[in-house]
Amino acid sequence: MKRHYRLPPLVRDAAGNTRRAGFEFEFGNLPIVHTARALQRCLGGELDIRSPFETVLRGSTLGKLKIERDADILKSTRYRRWLESLGVKFSPGSLAHDIETNIDNASRGLIPCEVVTEPIPFEQLGKLDTLIETLNSLGAEGTQDSFIYAFGLHINPSIPDNSCTTLKRYIQSFLLLYTWIIDSSEIDITRRFLTKYIDPFPQDYMELALNNAYDPDISGLIGDYLEHNPTRNRALDMLPILVELDSERVLRAVSDDERKLIGGRPAFHYRLPDCKINEAGWSAAAAWNRWVYVETLAADAALLEELIDAWRESNSTFSLAPRATWAIRLTTLLSQKFFER
Repeated sequence: MKRHYRLPPLVRDAAGNTRRAGFEFEFGNLPIVHTARALQRCLGGELDIRSPFETVLRGSTLGKLKIERDADILKSTRYRRWLESLGVKFSPGSLAHDIETNIDNASRGLIPCEVVTEPIPFEQLGKLDTLIETLNSLGAEGTQDSFIYAFGLHINPSIPDNSCTTLKRYIQSFLLLYTWIIDSSEIDITRRFLTKYIDPFPQDYMELALNNAYDPDISGLIGDYLEHNPTRNRALDMLPILVELDSERVLRAVSDDERKLIGGRPAFHYRLPDCKINEAGWSAAAAWNRWVYVETLAADAALLEELIDAWRESNSTFSLAPRATWAIRLTTLLSQKFFER
């Protein structure tokens, strides 16, 4: 079934370039090379098998894809150089290759497989459904298939521009819509509460940023973000963008473990959605379309200002469940002013 991927108000950036989004699908239960070959049959392209844990498909209908086991200890094959110097062979059919393949098969229920796309023009996101259908046909397992799974669908939309005003509005829009997105998409309990990957933004940061008087320059915006969020582990990770703007300052603020994982790029790192591969009717379109609501609100300065005032009013009123109270009020406001547009 063809899914509808909505377009945000801004499909080109400030320089007139087509905006794009990269996707990262995490799932379980499949061997890497078998998965890569199946994707090659459906999407075309040339396959580069670097090891049983890591492959690259180039020239497919979705461009370049990386299909890999999401664990540095497996993808790092530096041990091969030492063993090859002793005459150990890793070619297909060799004992060492068979050992690596068996390790990949044994790890597939514990360590997620990941398919990473190159940035795709917004208008062409419908092509993702062929990738999803292929993974479904192979028996891939999504985060819903096991209590221990915490598989995510990461979306990396390019920014329309890197001005302080634009970045601030996207942050504010996401903070306002976060509770609604959680509720409407039924984010997996394991990912929300038993892992750190999509931690919510701290209340102190929300109170700082969700204020129509909040008007920092870019240095102040970066400083405020790092003071409250010196980590990748946020549902919307802004660090790749901030590294583009001031890499030394950002990398100095994060831990040693995270520093090596942060690469600068002019794109949001939206980490919140679940990857529910193999669930009937699931598509990346639903997660993408919720992101488009963030884009749409960020582009509507008047509505954004109104919702910020409404959030502050709601937040100042005592409630036993303030997030739930705001979610209910937000849903009412959006149904009146946003979804009907």
